[in-house]
Amino acid sequence: MKDVRKARLESFIRRSIEAELVLMDDPDLRLLTVTRIELSNDTRLAKVFVSSLSTEEGREKALMAALSRASGKFQQKLAADVSMRFTPLLSFHYDRGFIRGTQVVELLTELERNDQKERGNL
Repeated sequence: MKDVRKARLESFIRRSIEAELVLMDDPDLRLLTVTRIELSNDTRLAKVFVSSLSTEEGREKALMAALSRASGKFQQKLAADVSMRFTPLLSFHYDRGFIRGTQVVELLTELERNDQKERGNL
């Protein structure tokens, strides 16, 4: 039963943060995607994993700094949206898995194209 409640809370937190991201003043933050939420067992801490299609490393640091500055807005929005004894404390983390997955798909597509070219030359 607790796992179902935790999953529902994670989903709710994700929707709340995504809705707030769309309304942010910073256009770069509007392009972020919430990839997953990891809620602690006592529901007091929530790790928010975000990703962007931008692959520049310097960009990642700037986005995380902007998220850190805006974390108070996210916390206030979540506190207004959820009725819990304690609103989870949010911590933001950059999720590189999405970008790596995209790169793997691109490499596989390129290998398949090269394989088809070689078969055509035979």
